[in-house]
Amino acid sequence: MLLIVETHRSGIFIFQAGFDLARLQPLIDKVNYGHRLFSSLPLLPDIASQLEKETLLSSIHGTDTIEGGTLTEDEILQVIESTPGITQEEHKRRISNLTQAYRFAETAAIQAQETGRPRFMVSETFILSLHRLISKEINDERYRPGEYRDNPKGKITKVGDGEHGGVYKPPQAHADIKLLMSKLIEWLNSDEIIGLPSLLRAPLAHYYFERIHPFQDGNGRVGRLLEKTILLASGDKYAGRGIDRYYLENIDAYFSAFNLARKQEKTHPDFCNQCFIEFVLKGFAVTLERLHHRANHLVQHFLVLAWLGDLLRDKRINHREHVILDYLGGKQETVSLYQLKKIPWYKELYRRYSPATESRDWADLINQGFITKSDEGLIQLNAFRR
Repeated sequence: MLLIVETHRSGIFIFQAGFDLARLQPLIDKVNYGHRLFSSLPLLPDIASQLEKETLLSSIHGTDTIEGGTLTEDEILQVIESTPGITQEEHKRRISNLTQAYRFAETAAIQAQETGRPRFMVSETFILSLHRLISKEINDERYRPGEYRDNPKGKITKVGDGEHGGVYKPPQAHADIKLLMSKLIEWLNSDEIIGLPSLLRAPLAHYYFERIHPFQDGNGRVGRLLEKTILLASGDKYAGRGIDRYYLENIDAYFSAFNLARKQEKTHPDFCNQCFIEFVLKGFAVTLERLHHRANHLVQHFLVLAWLGDLLRDKRINHREHVILDYLGGKQETVSLYQLKKIPWYKELYRRYSPATESRDWADLINQGFITKSDEGLIQLNAFRR
């Protein structure tokens, strides 16, 4: 469906599919195969619950960092679980808001599935609710929760920069933004677009929402949540989980694909959105592969826990060492000892003990060969050593 909109002050705006399905099909097949492969894993409830928690954490960390956040995943986890220790109050609020917005989106997706509708019907109420949630109680006049941009005279909203494909000036007039948002929703819910696989409809929703850029701030977070909700509601519940990490790691390619699609609207209108959709589909595939590897790692961690239980019973390690090894067993990569010692749970672990006791514990773990420490201070678990 091609929807041409004549705005009041921003000229012609076109909503279109703009892709070659035959060229996209191999990527779609790869994502669907990854989804089937991951869905077939016989995951224990504890592992499934841990994956849910980790993907929420990864998504919030990724999307927050894209928007300039500086908290680590461990610090964000404290906010999600309401653990004291974070002193950056404004940042705590941003993370708490994102957590509520993600849960709201997941609830909306589940409710859509329960109604028996095959696809998620996008509504203005849903989009405005997402924005209100991410903006709640943030002391920043840029947000204006649940309100579209209404730029004062002389203020121009711009998106992007010259290093990522150029600067884009989205529609400026409040009346145009309201019109285009209503048309976007109409287009996304049209028979032709709603009938597309969610793997195509979701990135299209993401792309055109960001083209309109309707809010003063928070557009990226709302656009990614909209994409995720469409996927979840259609049953593609894994592809969008944690994709924010992919966007963060490939932020240059993200903006380049966005701007190339925008420019190709005039030069190659029939396939203008191909590059952006391809970029997103590759992200879905990468995300599913990471989930698969993480699930396998969690299974291994369960074995590590059994091993640690034996070591504790045999008095090869003490309870403090058990906590440290358990933490390392849940990591897929090496950990900085310096950063580890800054984590609140670690500080609490040794709060009542002397530095000498802490040093003895680490020396014991290293001497028994349970962990390896590099010259750079990176530590790694050596599992199942006897």
